[in-house]
Amino acid sequence: MSLAGYLSEYSLAEIFHFIQEGNKTGLLSIEPDFGLNRSVSNPYYLSFQGGRIMSVVNGNQLEHQGLLKTIEQRGWLSPEQVARLKTQTNSLQQPLGNYLKSHNAITSEQLMLAFNSQVIANICQMFVEVRHGRFKFDSQASLTYIEMTGLSLTAKQATLMGLRLLLDWSDLAAKLPASVSALQRSSTEPVGVRLDRQELLVWQLAVGEMSIAKIAKNLGLETSRVQQIGFRLSVIGLMYEVSAEASQPLVNRMMDAPKPIFVGSRSSNSTAAPISTSFLSNLVGFLKRKG
Repeated sequence: MSLAGYLSEYSLAEIFHFIQEGNKTGLLSIEPDFGLNRSVSNPYYLSFQGGRIMSVVNGNQLEHQGLLKTIEQRGWLSPEQVARLKTQTNSLQQPLGNYLKSHNAITSEQLMLAFNSQVIANICQMFVEVRHGRFKFDSQASLTYIEMTGLSLTAKQATLMGLRLLLDWSDLAAKLPASVSALQRSSTEPVGVRLDRQELLVWQLAVGEMSIAKIAKNLGLETSRVQQIGFRLSVIGLMYEVSAEASQPLVNRMMDAPKPIFVGSRSSNSTAAPISTSFLSNLVGFLKRKG
């Protein structure tokens, strides 16, 4: 079953949430409106397995074999080895990175570099640059093993990274929690992610009693900043918006549409990818200068 729509209806963060919450497997296509996204020149294709992001392709077609191209450009395999691999792509039944590592053709460190370059960098760039366009999630699409390193990232982690880099929140303004609302933690610990300093401070005060405006004043932050933090922690399921007076849940503006039902999910045994701190620091600086 497939899900399709416009980014004006569902943000990237909400789409990722739908996929992770259902542990979905399939292919997510993001086709930017190139007239409104002038810095974007290609669509994105993201492979998910069990709610985890396995690969990201930024290009006009899925068959351009970006991972192999990266490996060849970095000199990790010879042109002859790459040519032989290209003839085997149709029969590959496991991530290319796992296959190469099992044959001692590539190291774990090299796979991490490739994952950072193709998955982490592309996701961060997509969140920053893509604001308008269409999306489609196809749960029946074949997995693109040729683009997979064997490392993976949860949609929750990807969402948090992407939203942290977002500079222009105008398209998400209607989805932010109200300044007069309070925030309520949904669990005793922020499971599955590592919060930054400001997120952790907001998390500690998210007990459903203090309004967002008061939290901002208490922490010396702008109210809009706390609203943004509230949104990104809510959209990954760590907290939700409540009335500051009665501490009753409000209608969640981010999740007011019914969740689609998917069938045919497949499990994943892929390894989670640790993220290089220096890589992310350099990437953040690059994207901010570009913005």
